[in-house]
Amino acid sequence: MPGKRLLTTLTLSILIAGTLVSAATPQVAQVASIFKGIAVLKVQLGQKVKKGQLLFEVNQDILKVQKKFNEQDLKFNQKVIAGADKLIKTNAISLADYQECLKDKIDAHEALAITNIAIDDSKYYSPFDGTVTKIIRYDGSGLGDNDPEVEVTEGNVEVDTKNPIALVCTRYPAILDLKVTLGQKVKKGDLLFVSNTAMFTAKKKQAENLLAYYDEIYKRRVKLYKTHTVSEYLYYLSENDYHRAEMNLAVSKLEIAQSSGYAPFDGTVTEIFRYTGSGNGAGKPVLNIKGN
Repeated sequence: MPGKRLLTTLTLSILIAGTLVSAATPQVAQVASIFKGIAVLKVQLGQKVKKGQLLFEVNQDILKVQKKFNEQDLKFNQKVIAGADKLIKTNAISLADYQECLKDKIDAHEALAITNIAIDDSKYYSPFDGTVTKIIRYDGSGLGDNDPEVEVTEGNVEVDTKNPIALVCTRYPAILDLKVTLGQKVKKGDLLFVSNTAMFTAKKKQAENLLAYYDEIYKRRVKLYKTHTVSEYLYYLSENDYHRAEMNLAVSKLEIAQSSGYAPFDGTVTEIFRYTGSGNGAGKPVLNIKGN
């Protein structure tokens, strides 16, 4: 039976060794975004990171504009309900009107909470201690929902950081106007492509017109409010309408600014996926750049 015992021992050793190898295999995590947007990196290729360390976020400029308006909208509705609380006691307003004011305040509060959640959810962290072994898109590139952005490998890993490769993608669905050619050398910040912004330009013009309109109303009601010839409600309503128009214009300007693609570092255009005249979706690749 010695031969059988030896065979069993060898088999167990192989199984144990296999288990040990499997257990020692480092975890690899590809961290992705749930939002479409612009990538903002917080780490570098080859960097050692700790569990919970911020890896990247989705550009929050538009969310911050929305948050500012949400805060103003909540203040407006708090003023309205404060007035309604006084009026309902003397039956100066109907119960239905009072409940509508209360609903508007609750909606404004929830809208602010949702924006704050979106800001928090646009930040992505390392799931464990490790090394940044891959960066797919660099600062300024469009990012689609569920697109992996940063890869982290557990432990201390050696990474070749001399020739990074960047996938440059569109921020919004658009018709492309490519500004580079295959094999072209580019410098950090060079314009790579422009997205057709006719729709955003039209939205910006509409936002400018609305802002001018509400600006006139607001200015007129400020004067009337000082002479007590317009109600406090209408005064605050015109102020809120003005701030909403301000927000819409600011968002339109940001949409235009985020519709072009730029080189994230010095390098060479090694692949082009979409040429001038082609449509491209949000977060979809336009070209690759390999670092020098």
